[in-house]
Amino acid sequence: MKNVQLPYIDNAKAVLVTVAINLGVVFVFNWRSDGVNFQDVLWDSLICAVITTIINMWIVFSGLKKLRAAGQMPLQAPVSSFMQRLPQHPFALGIVCAVVFAALTVGVNALIIWFFDLQTMTFAPWMVYKLIYATVLSIKIVEFCIFRYVQPDWANSKHVAPHSRAASQRQHNVIANCGEQTATSPRTDGEAASETAPAMQAIKNPLPKISVFKEMYGSVTGNIALNIIIGSILGGAVTRADGSVVIFPTTVEGIPISGLIFGCITGILLTNGVLKAMKAVIITSGSAILETATRNRWLTWMPKRKGLLVCLITCSVMIFSAVALPAIMHLFGKAFLNFFQFSIFITVYASMICKPLSYVLVKRCMQEDYIKNEQ
Repeated sequence: MKNVQLPYIDNAKAVLVTVAINLGVVFVFNWRSDGVNFQDVLWDSLICAVITTIINMWIVFSGLKKLRAAGQMPLQAPVSSFMQRLPQHPFALGIVCAVVFAALTVGVNALIIWFFDLQTMTFAPWMVYKLIYATVLSIKIVEFCIFRYVQPDWANSKHVAPHSRAASQRQHNVIANCGEQTATSPRTDGEAASETAPAMQAIKNPLPKISVFKEMYGSVTGNIALNIIIGSILGGAVTRADGSVVIFPTTVEGIPISGLIFGCITGILLTNGVLKAMKAVIITSGSAILETATRNRWLTWMPKRKGLLVCLITCSVMIFSAVALPAIMHLFGKAFLNFFQFSIFITVYASMICKPLSYVLVKRCMQEDYIKNEQ
């Protein structure tokens, strides 16, 4: 898969603003309470979706309108006939987004609470849970809004200033090659998506695709197979006399070992995959990629040699996972997870850490010293 990179808008502002407001709601209404129950979460999901849609729509539309007026809209973008049937007016589109995302948020949260038996949550776990789902929701709404407004019926070529055409096209040619997605096994799907300037962010088609569901299915089944193997080695899986396999629940005391094993596999496969993809981009782009290179001291301290970088990332993920997994279970009051709960839990965890990790790795690969070392 390719993740198209185009200059359009810095969406970090929209996400941070909406997350801050949604966390403010938690402090205002739940600070002195005993927490929330199932019904409270569903009502909060509905309100959160509406608030997030309003704020994100206003920020995205205002930003893109300014870019279009300045002739800085992308010259090439994924085209969707479905998106072009949706309203162009932000108020009408906002209503559509609010209804759709409210229904999805309520449904997904209801499913999660039921599956993991989180009928009640005290203030601390509720705040963390709200932070996670509000961030994911905001990112998805921003992607959806941007994808609507980069469609040619709104962002057509007549709004692009003539003097910016050549520069934008050169930018696109270099950056589009950096969107090679890296899929690792056991299904630690990390995206090697580059951001080469402050105004450059990954733009993609956020509409559900069959391939996405296949990846989700592969992710879950891959983790199930891995857990059976690890359980057999560590004694967590027992074969009975009749040939059936019983897999014991994962306890909060035993999950750090799973975190170390998961971190080792993830760190090696993900880092190798991203570095391999970026090396191909650097070689094929030639000297043109140096035009987008940066020198960020927050990234250049990381090794530029592949072996050392893989070791650094792998050790970091191992240590972080060994601490984070039991901490999450403690926070949500789960002394153990059954086999299916653990499979979903580790799949979601992998998705959450692999995306930012891929982002950091790609940013490291876009530093001038790394590019020169690979060329």
